[in-house]
Amino acid sequence: MNTSAPDSRRFALALHRATTLVDRVADTYLRPAHGIGVSELGALATIDAIGPARQTTLADALDVTRSAVTQRLASLSARGLVEVVADSVDRRAHAVALTDAGRDLLAAAWTGLAGLDDGLEDGIDLTALLDALERIAVNAERHLQASR
Repeated sequence: MNTSAPDSRRFALALHRATTLVDRVADTYLRPAHGIGVSELGALATIDAIGPARQTTLADALDVTRSAVTQRLASLSARGLVEVVADSVDRRAHAVALTDAGRDLLAAAWTGLAGLDDGLEDGIDLTALLDALERIAVNAERHLQASR
């Protein structure tokens, strides 16, 4: 980070705190309404976005370990929200796909979250925030690629 040390620390802590709090707010809706948390929502949304995928692909997309994906998928599979299917490229391999129930729950969860009047967006220029967050992600990915 090229900013001064106090600004850099403030940035890192503020971003971490905001992410943690937003996740907690989402969980207060998701858990009682749909029986999932933010991490499960992320897994469902990722599978929906990229289609049936191997667990290693999901782990990379979610930026978590394969064992973390395995844990999330176990609970989602037990609820009938995801299923293991033949990989479209290599029929000997397996991929994870959303079931109809998984797609329905994901759609309902997004609709419910969008309808919350939680005040999180009050006073925020969402377009500018989204642009800044996307830039942060690109910068972080570039940094991680350079350090490999």
